[in-house]
Amino acid sequence: MILERRRAEEIYDQARMQAIDPGLLAAGERNGSDPANSSVFSAKIVPIPAYGTKRLEIEYHQRLSVTDFKQGFLLSLQPSAYREQKAAHFKLRFELHSAQAMTDLQFAAKSYPLKIATQDAHTVIADFDGEDVNFTEDFAADWKIDRSAADKLAVTTYRNPHPALPLPDEMSPSATTAPESGFFLAQTLIGDGAMNTAPGPPAVPRNVVILFDNSLSMQWEKLERSYAAMEKLLRSLTPADHFNLVLFNQDVSSFQPEPVEATPATIQGALDFVRASHLRGGTDLGKALNAALAQCKLPNSSIVALTDGDSDRGTTVIGRKIAAEYSREWKESAQHPRTNVFAVGDDANLPLLRQIARNDGVIEHVLSTEPLDARLTSFLFKITNRPVEDLHLNVGPPSEIHTLYPLDESIYAGSIASWVGDYPAPAKNVSFALHAAREGGTLDLRERVDLPAESLDHPQLPRLWAQARVNALLDQIARDGESRAAIDEIIRLSRKYKFVTPYTSLLAVPRSLLRPRVIRPGDPVLRVHTDPSIESVIALFPFGLTKSLRHIPNEDKAGPDGDRLWETRFLAPTDVKDGTYSVRLILRDADGRSYREAKTFVIASTPPDVKIVLGQTKYHRGEMMLVKAEATSSTRTLTARLEGAAPVDLRWNVILGSSAGQMRIPDNLAPGTYTLSVTAEDIAHNIGTQETKVEILP
Repeated sequence: MILERRRAEEIYDQARMQAIDPGLLAAGERNGSDPANSSVFSAKIVPIPAYGTKRLEIEYHQRLSVTDFKQGFLLSLQPSAYREQKAAHFKLRFELHSAQAMTDLQFAAKSYPLKIATQDAHTVIADFDGEDVNFTEDFAADWKIDRSAADKLAVTTYRNPHPALPLPDEMSPSATTAPESGFFLAQTLIGDGAMNTAPGPPAVPRNVVILFDNSLSMQWEKLERSYAAMEKLLRSLTPADHFNLVLFNQDVSSFQPEPVEATPATIQGALDFVRASHLRGGTDLGKALNAALAQCKLPNSSIVALTDGDSDRGTTVIGRKIAAEYSREWKESAQHPRTNVFAVGDDANLPLLRQIARNDGVIEHVLSTEPLDARLTSFLFKITNRPVEDLHLNVGPPSEIHTLYPLDESIYAGSIASWVGDYPAPAKNVSFALHAAREGGTLDLRERVDLPAESLDHPQLPRLWAQARVNALLDQIARDGESRAAIDEIIRLSRKYKFVTPYTSLLAVPRSLLRPRVIRPGDPVLRVHTDPSIESVIALFPFGLTKSLRHIPNEDKAGPDGDRLWETRFLAPTDVKDGTYSVRLILRDADGRSYREAKTFVIASTPPDVKIVLGQTKYHRGEMMLVKAEATSSTRTLTARLEGAAPVDLRWNVILGSSAGQMRIPDNLAPGTYTLSVTAEDIAHNIGTQETKVEILP
């Protein structure tokens, strides 16, 4: 279930202390840093026994972007830099289905050679199955999109007029059971518009100012990737272009006082300038941006920042203030340079860097283990080409829809432009009109579609819309600060559509708990704890028995998060062997939804073995007798008894290496021979006993 982030942490800790085997998935690291500033997700799973195994299933959804008619997919498998990870058995199944025709499919990873079972213009299915696989690289695939699919507007819809009611723990106070809105997705692959074959005016030479972050946060793979990106960018320049290089941490230092021609000699000098520098200090991104802005005096100027955005120095370290101050300076500048960002690292401050790139620029983000070439090629394509301008989608009449969100901030020729929205009620003959200005002329596409009362073919659209809405709210928070209304809506949408945000976490706990887990054959009691939404429980036993459990209201835990207790007695055949058995539970909630969970219990009929260890067999009245005992591992309690003396519980003693306890011989105990007994009781309440004789002296 999705819960508010802090509440999920509290319940996780409570469940962990009760050995309920919870799991927690949250955005961000577990070091207290702002989860909104990271692309990292952290999972906590307990318990994992020593040398044991825990099965973890993760499902995630990702939009695949298209750049210059190229598309790709990456599955992160390689561990963090300088670490190793190996799988005894690794199976990978790759299924690719595309509405547009595909060509030139390539698998970049050599460690996972796939066997292709199906391949045509729209579908690819391939498998890899290996033993003792070292994850030395991520799995990556890329392919090209057929250009003939360009400049066609497609609209898909989803509306379920009979949505399932949310579970009680997922409903907000304002939740209603009204019919859910409908959702739509409008998409088009923007063609290159190469209709005008007449030669255009000569290209204006570029003036590129590179900001290279050499603060301490840029160690290891961040530094290597930034340097590779800088070198490839420099070598893409022509002698007619100009450039300068600005190193920054908490201070700034420039390669040259002013931009210079991009000759082979100056490019090599800039590379040597970087190699001679040292990582040091914190990061003042605001100072660096202002220094770069001052270098942008020539026409066709642009700024390229290579950084993780971890700004912790300067007049302010608040991301939205850094972005706002730079935007103000940028608007007052003469050239309004395109401000592009190549973000590096898993912990890159993406909200801040996205705001910086909104000054007529683009942002590309590369993870720590991700292959660099594809991201860098995409980035260089975007910063050397202009995006499609005046791109917008009009839906009419406007009253037929509720909201409309573009899924990408900048669209280029050879990319897919997408909008997602919702509509409150069915509507006929709704107009979708797309307009854009691109090289070679304008692009106008029109389509008329019905927004249906029921359409169940694209169930991913509600979540896609909710994520777009949440992203808009997160941008609003990054720009203007937090508001209670925005946070409440983020939490509500996250819980309803089941995805994690900086304000919510996914808590995985079983809906039922089986107690006890170890029982004796005969006529035992089975108890099941469930969450408060469950109204009935049926148990299906492995020896052909089906039992309905009875609710025990007086034993329910108090409070809104308390569980419910169910109980039944069942007859376990006496000839059933000791061992672990499964029982299937069928749980039904107040809205009639059913859940199936499999639990295990252990049948144990063998009493524990006990061995008494005494240092002597004769004791005087008033003396302390040290009683030691050894018992099988299933033993829960050990108790020593002697006629006329108080019973003594024996507890594990690390120094003695056994369970032990001190028993005082009563002063008035008559001399003679007595029987000392030690009783062991295991978790299933089986009892084992050993006796020995001791002599009591005056």
